[in-house]
Amino acid sequence: MQFNKNKGMFLAAILIVLAVYNVVVFVLPFEKGGGFWTGYGFSMLAILLAATVGSYALGREGLRSKVYGVPLMLVAQRYLIIQLIVGLLEMALPSISFQYGIAVNTFLLGACLLGLVAADVGKEVIGRIDEKVKEKTFYLKSLLVDMEGLTDKPSDESVKKSLLELVETIRYSDPMSSPQLATIENKIETKVVALTGSIENADTDTTRALCNELQQLFAERNRKCKILK
Repeated sequence: MQFNKNKGMFLAAILIVLAVYNVVVFVLPFEKGGGFWTGYGFSMLAILLAATVGSYALGREGLRSKVYGVPLMLVAQRYLIIQLIVGLLEMALPSISFQYGIAVNTFLLGACLLGLVAADVGKEVIGRIDEKVKEKTFYLKSLLVDMEGLTDKPSDESVKKSLLELVETIRYSDPMSSPQLATIENKIETKVVALTGSIENADTDTTRALCNELQQLFAERNRKCKILK
């Protein structure tokens, strides 16, 4: 977990809330009974929990990790706001038995912890789905990189044009792969290997023919992708 600007600003905000809250509760003439210390104790716990969750959510590298941490922060922040309000009410109303205050505060804390667990589980599920999507789109992304590397090799302008058109076709093809597409994707890979060889041998006729065949194979692949959805 590393320190960064967003994490620093968040912790600074938590410290401000902590300072302001303590000034308010100790300046106002609250009766320092059981209700006061119950509300105060759970309020301090809520501030500590919000700081911990914020540090965890904002302390990881990568924008995606921070975005996945947003639900955790929302749960902690909402709990913090509710708990601070409830805590002030308990301090201001000493006639309410502190046992009821403990019950209410414990319920709020439990609801927050359950929310944090649910949000973190959801984050992990989204992360696993994201990894699966990366695996399924790697085939086309890798192929696109390889094809882009071939576009500058031929000197013949008509061949170069055919290659650029093929690159555009690949770029705008459905990026998701699946086991059902294995046969046609194997054909595409075989044709790409042959295309690379024809470009290196400066065989313009074969290169143009292979570009046309690959265009047809990608058209067929895109049609099958639509069926699979």
